[in-house]
Parts: sequence; C-alpha cells; structure tokens
Amino acid sequence: MTWRQGLALRCLGVGLCMLAWRAIAHLIVMAGHGGRAGLLSYALATAGFFCASLGSALAMLGGHMFDEVEVSARWRRL
Repeated sequence: MTWRQGLALRCLGVGLCMLAWRAIAHLIVMAGHGGRAGLLSYALATAGFFCASLGSALAMLGGHMFDEVEVSARWRRL
C-alpha cells in the first residue's frame, strides 16, 4: 500500500468521524425539542455509532488496519 492510499484511508476516517459528529449532534437537537424515539432517531444513533467506530479505526490505523497478525499457537485451530 502506498503512502497516498494510507493518507486517503486516514482522511476517510476523519470524514467518517465528522459525519458521526453531525449525526449525533442532530440527534441531540431532536431530543432537545421534545422529539420521540422513532425510526429516524434509531437510524441516526446507529449511523453515528457505526461511523464513529469505523472512522476512529481508520484515522488511527490507516492502511495498517488490514495487516495480518500472527496468532499464538494456543489459539490456532488444529
């Protein structure tokens, strides 16, 4: 993986974190105006959680997110 691809993945991660922030901020505004927990509220909460989780992983790890790791012999399948 080139450095440009790694940088693009990190920028994508930051973008996903910003999207999560917007979704959660909109959810807070909806709750402040007496909104009820409907389908839109659950969709915003799910989108916020998903985007924040994936975005933070991509922003921190970049291309190393797909690196293979060696598993201990104790945890390998026989």
